[in-house]
Amino acid sequence: MRFLFLFLFLFFSFQQNTWGENILTDFLIAKPSMPDPRFKETVIIMLYHNQETGAAGLVVNKPIETMLISELFKSGNITPPEKMIEKEITLYWGGPVEPEHIFFIHSSDYKSNNFISSNRDFTVTQEPEILFDIVKNKGPKKYIILSGIAAWEPGQLDSEMMQNNWDRKLNNYTSLFDNGKEMWSRLINSRDI
Repeated sequence: MRFLFLFLFLFFSFQQNTWGENILTDFLIAKPSMPDPRFKETVIIMLYHNQETGAAGLVVNKPIETMLISELFKSGNITPPEKMIEKEITLYWGGPVEPEHIFFIHSSDYKSNNFISSNRDFTVTQEPEILFDIVKNKGPKKYIILSGIAAWEPGQLDSEMMQNNWDRKLNNYTSLFDNGKEMWSRLINSRDI
């Protein structure tokens, strides 16, 4: 819980950064032979992967802790709205890079004014307004709150894929928000459609 204080403080000062017009429709799935224990049985939604800037994505199936949303406000010393609906939320580990930064992935029924990337099913943002809308019951129907991001230097992810550490799956058949413990096993054993 201690680390929440630091990244919630920094969360609201972090600038939105547009990495691409559309989220790639790929999941990156850790193979059973993954040597890095941090990424064991992870499912990552890819934001970009190219030769110039490298690759980045968000781990979507690794919960850190469950808490009341009011605890997020308290930990960050943020004044919540007056009329607030208390909700239990789960904070997820988005990756090892910049753990002080918070990311949201939300369903397309909610519109973010300032987003990193978006497609017809979901949006990735760091816009803090979503947190206030969630506690006022005006937020998205589905959302994931994540701490940190997974990122690779140019060529690094390609090298890891050649070492058979990762598998790429098209995101055609699994809901991003169906991210329970069985998500990894279901995807690692699936075929692309």
